[in-house]
Amino acid sequence: MSELEHALTVLQNQGIKKTTQRLNILDYLIHHRIHPSADIIAKSLKMNLTTVYNTLEILISSKLVYVLDNNQDGRKHYDYFGHPHYHVLCRNCGKIVDGSNIDLHSFPNLAHEASNFLIEQTSLEFIGLCEDCQKLLGLTENN
Repeated sequence: MSELEHALTVLQNQGIKKTTQRLNILDYLIHHRIHPSADIIAKSLKMNLTTVYNTLEILISSKLVYVLDNNQDGRKHYDYFGHPHYHVLCRNCGKIVDGSNIDLHSFPNLAHEASNFLIEQTSLEFIGLCEDCQKLLGLTENN
């Protein structure tokens, strides 16, 4: 099953209608792992910005899209989150990188056991300096 088919199944299971806008935005986020802002999505897909925001809110509530705020440009960035993964954010330039070498599947159970909360979503972010910013700031041996 492709990522898009998986996402559409999730929407269908939640009783959320499949619309052209939802399909286009999901497809864009699945295939463009750049963590775009809403205005980048709107420009790329030639869609109305309000429509993009409204569609993103539905996709966020479905837990298929995750919001990242890297505090660098004052905008929210969006990521397809059909399968849990973590993010590494550069505190200097705002670069965002996906990571998948940590198994996040046990985290909700561990959090539930520690808190007795009903865990609905998992997110993990690491914040630091990317390799380029380390070099720029003279923090590596290979400047």
